[in-house]
Amino acid sequence: MTDSVYIAKRLLEWVFSPVGIMVLLLAVGFLWSVTRRQSRGGPRLLAAGALLFLVYYASPLANVMLGKLEREHAPLVNLASVPKTDRIVVLAGYAEEQPHLPITSRVSEQTLASLAEGLRLYRALPGNKIITSGGVAIEGEKPVAAAMADLLVELGVPREDLVVEGKSENTYENLFEVQALVGGRPFILVASACDLRRAMGVARKLGLHAIPAPAYIRTLQRWKAPQGLGGRVRHYARRHVSLGNFAKLQWAHHEYAGYLWYRLLDRI
Repeated sequence: MTDSVYIAKRLLEWVFSPVGIMVLLLAVGFLWSVTRRQSRGGPRLLAAGALLFLVYYASPLANVMLGKLEREHAPLVNLASVPKTDRIVVLAGYAEEQPHLPITSRVSEQTLASLAEGLRLYRALPGNKIITSGGVAIEGEKPVAAAMADLLVELGVPREDLVVEGKSENTYENLFEVQALVGGRPFILVASACDLRRAMGVARKLGLHAIPAPAYIRTLQRWKAPQGLGGRVRHYARRHVSLGNFAKLQWAHHEYAGYLWYRLLDRI
């Protein structure tokens, strides 16, 4: 994918995303209000944008949208029921070369969580090798999968138990390249919980026997609701009122749009 196509794709995705629509309403409403002071259109757009801000910031919408994706596959806790495998595939998120930082700070939060889950399963299920999958994120740097492998080595995984797949650039290519490394054998597929719906769809399309292992689960945590009105208000605020909702909404939108796009391309 050329840089111009990638930028255009990302721009269109952002414009039609929840936060993108909110920002456009606020921006257009402000400009309209300044240039046409007598018109009611500007204030109405501003009000619509402000309403969306409040809904995104202080409602369960983000947790509901992201939670629906994250509940698609149950966490891999009961390992006794897992079929015999010899490969654990960990899909990449993002990483970059920053020699002045420890390796744990060079990978994204999402990638770090997936690696931690892959390492947990590797230690709990002897006999498996770990495949890290992900290509170059920044031109001129090594593949993200290589940075992931470096981190696992520093955490005690022998280099001979690691396989680096550094060609792929997206979820479909991740699984396409992994296909040659796992063949028809069952393997554990570790990815962010909300990404697994699309990843598992691709795996099934390619005829792979993937066992989903969700990581970076952000909406399934539960807090016991206290008694009394004040306690319930604090409980609601702690769970649902957060600027982090904007990131959750954008991620959920990206996954729903990506799943639809893959359906149109017949990749799932």
